[in-house]
Amino acid sequence: MTAQHQKPPAIQAPGLAEFGLLGLLALVWGSSFLFIKVAVDHGLPPLSLAILRIGMAAVILVGLARWRGQEWPRGAGLWARLTFLGVIGNSLPFFLIGWGEQFTTSQLAAILMATIPLLVVVIAHVMTHDEKLSLPKIAGVLCGFAGVVTLVGFDALKGLGAQVVGQLAILGACLSYSLYGVNARRLPQMGAEMTVGIILVLGFVTMAPIWLIVDQPWNLAPDGKAVFAAFWLGLLSTAFGNWLFFTLMRRAGASFASTNNFLVPIMGLGWGYFGYAEVPGWNAVAALVLILIGLALPRLRLGRRQS
Repeated sequence: MTAQHQKPPAIQAPGLAEFGLLGLLALVWGSSFLFIKVAVDHGLPPLSLAILRIGMAAVILVGLARWRGQEWPRGAGLWARLTFLGVIGNSLPFFLIGWGEQFTTSQLAAILMATIPLLVVVIAHVMTHDEKLSLPKIAGVLCGFAGVVTLVGFDALKGLGAQVVGQLAILGACLSYSLYGVNARRLPQMGAEMTVGIILVLGFVTMAPIWLIVDQPWNLAPDGKAVFAAFWLGLLSTAFGNWLFFTLMRRAGASFASTNNFLVPIMGLGWGYFGYAEVPGWNAVAALVLILIGLALPRLRLGRRQS
C-alpha cells in the first residue's frame, strides 16, 4: 500500500506540544487582522489580497513539497476531493465572508465566526469514529463561544436577525470551514506540504475568474506597505498557518484544531496593541479566562480516560 493510499492516522490526546502548536497557530492567524487592514488601507482590495496570499502560499508549499521529494496526488478521485476542499476551505468562504460583511458589522461577524468549533464538534461526531460528542466537549466549546461574545461585546448581538442575508452568508462560510476541517483530516496519508499546497492551488484556480472580473488587477496600484502586508499574509498567515492547522488537525483532531477560532480574536487584540496602540479593555481578560476554561474542559476528560 503506497503512502498516498494509507488511512489517516488516529488522533491522540492533546499534550503540551499540541497546545503549543495551537497557541502558535492563533498567534499567526491573529496577525491577519492587522495586516489585512494595512493592505486594504494601502491599495489592495480584499479579493485581490485573498487571491494573492493563496497564490503565494500555494507556490511556497508545493515547491517545498517537491524539494522534499513528496509525490503529486494520484487518481481522479483524490483530485476531486482536493478540489472540493480547495473550494470549501478557500474560495467559497472567502467570498461569503466578504459579501456578508457588506450587510453586518465586523463585531457580529466575529461572533458568527466563533460558531465554527460548535459546528465542527457536531460534524465530527457524525463523520468520524474518534471525535464523538461528550458533555465536557460541549461545555468547552460553549464556554469558548461565551468568551468570544464577551470579548467582542454583548451589544453586537443586538444586530442578530437584522440584515439576515448577510448573516446567513457568514454562517454559510462557517459551515464551509467546518466541513473543510473534518473532510481534510479524512484524506489519505500524504505529505502535509503537498496536500495543503494542492488544496490552495485549486482554491486559487476557482477564485481567479471572479478576481479578474471584479478587481481588474491590472488597474491596481498598491504601495509598499500593502505589498509587505501581502507577503506577510502569504508566507506566514496562509502558507505556514494552513500547514500548521493541517498538521495539528492530523495529530489532535478537527475539533481541537478548530478551537483556534476562540484564541484568534485574543491574539488579534495583541497584534492591534503593538501595531496600532489599541488598548484592550477588561472584557479581554474575562474573555481569555473563559476561553482557557473552554479549552481545558474537554482535555480533563481525555486525561481521565487514559489514566
